[in-house]
Amino acid sequence: MKKSLFVCALLVSAAASAEPSTSSPANGAGTADPNQMICRNQRETGSMLNRTRVCKTRAQWEADRRDTRQTIDRTQTNRINRGE
Repeated sequence: MKKSLFVCALLVSAAASAEPSTSSPANGAGTADPNQMICRNQRETGSMLNRTRVCKTRAQWEADRRDTRQTIDRTQTNRINRGE
């Protein structure tokens, strides 16, 4: 139980520390280019000062966000179903 709560907290903190992109879509169609590279500074776990610059495509950031959300939802659902 403690381990799952720790993993959930870690995922939430990682998602919250990611800086959102403020750039507007490059093309005029209103859709963003999934291959556009976006770099974000992320805090290292256990440190308030150390940061790591992570660069991924827009599609990779979206996939990471989706995976994190699914993991959090799954953890919360399992916890509710067990009656904790």
